[in-house]
Amino acid sequence: MTARVSAYAKLLPALLLALAVADLSAQTKITPDKNSYSVADDVKVGQEAAAEAKKQLPMLNDDQVDKFVERVGARLAAAIDGELRHAGFRYTFDVVNQKEINAFALPGGPMFLNRGMIEAAKTEAAMAGVMAHEIAHVALRHGTAQATKGQKFQIGAVAGQILGAIVGGTAGSVISQGSQFGLGTYFLKYGREYERQADLMGAQIMARAGYDPREMANMFKTIQAEGGSSGPSG
Repeated sequence: MTARVSAYAKLLPALLLALAVADLSAQTKITPDKNSYSVADDVKVGQEAAAEAKKQLPMLNDDQVDKFVERVGARLAAAIDGELRHAGFRYTFDVVNQKEINAFALPGGPMFLNRGMIEAAKTEAAMAGVMAHEIAHVALRHGTAQATKGQKFQIGAVAGQILGAIVGGTAGSVISQGSQFGLGTYFLKYGREYERQADLMGAQIMARAGYDPREMANMFKTIQAEGGSSGPSG
């Protein structure tokens, strides 16, 4: 298990989920952090990185699995709070043929899930928990918000960092970025507050989509028990 996956499992107390969904009418409102990048910047960076990921990663290309994941993803994306539905964001969901328990999301909406993540989920709702957390990071624009906190990088530099993290030096050692399930980059190593926000918003998205948010906690118990990693797989 990677250190980041292990740390994430500890950041998901059941109490947070209970507080998040105890009363949907009184949910904690999450306000996005200051961001000096435009929504169009998120879209540009994410699309460039997604195109590179599809070139480098061993995609599963199984129509039945792809349709299943896309159906769940579309259901969750439709449950994003209206204030956080950014023009130009397009949530897409692709499955990678790697056995590691891993997933990552890119600015603007592209998401990649490893076959191992889907296989480890005991229920559809458990898989949805992982996806909802990732969608929350994207909707809250945590990637470029994190870059904003550092210094004023040109958007091209941000794109280069993300692409470098995805490719990882060789086509066979692609790693995830922008996600608690991967190593990330300087821009996208989210702190506890961003993870807390993604937990809360992810639970809210699940509830609005008709899933039991407690399945998110169950999924991370599974991750903690079985381990998760980044890198090549057979």
